[in-house]
Amino acid sequence: YTKHGMMNVAGRDISLYRVCFSLGGTLTWWFSGSWSKRLGSEVVMFASVCCLPLCFFLYAGVGSELDGLTKVGFLTSEAIRSGIFAALWGNATIQVNKLSPDHVSSMMQAMLEATYRGIGHTTGSYSGGILCKRLDISAAFLVVGKGLASFLCMVGAIGLWTYPQRSSKKTE
Repeated sequence: YTKHGMMNVAGRDISLYRVCFSLGGTLTWWFSGSWSKRLGSEVVMFASVCCLPLCFFLYAGVGSELDGLTKVGFLTSEAIRSGIFAALWGNATIQVNKLSPDHVSSMMQAMLEATYRGIGHTTGSYSGGILCKRLDISAAFLVVGKGLASFLCMVGAIGLWTYPQRSSKKTE
């Protein structure tokens, strides 16, 4: 939004982005329960995080011109970002309910919310601001996307490498 805001984008374009964001999230919220039952909440959360680099790369590709390709890229990244958030948040609340005793589950959900809104937003805004000042906005998104993709490849490789060991312990 910052890049588009600097170019004085019409309010209807920003509204269209927000509608796309809401639709992506709504569809994901609708299906996240069945995805969680079928695949497990851990798999849904990991798959959601694996989609984040794509979102960062799409944001990095948003051009300085307001042509059709830029708008399509921004709409796509907004839909993906909202879907990622909805899947992560829905399954995070499922995990909190699984892990916490019944009498404290609402308090644990409030702690999850406070952690996300407090520490998560503060850290993301601060570190993102530093990156955008040192680089430009597109380069910052590329750096974060590449770093996250590398990290996810490493975590996936470790997970695949240790999976046979974990599954054999469960059957014993």
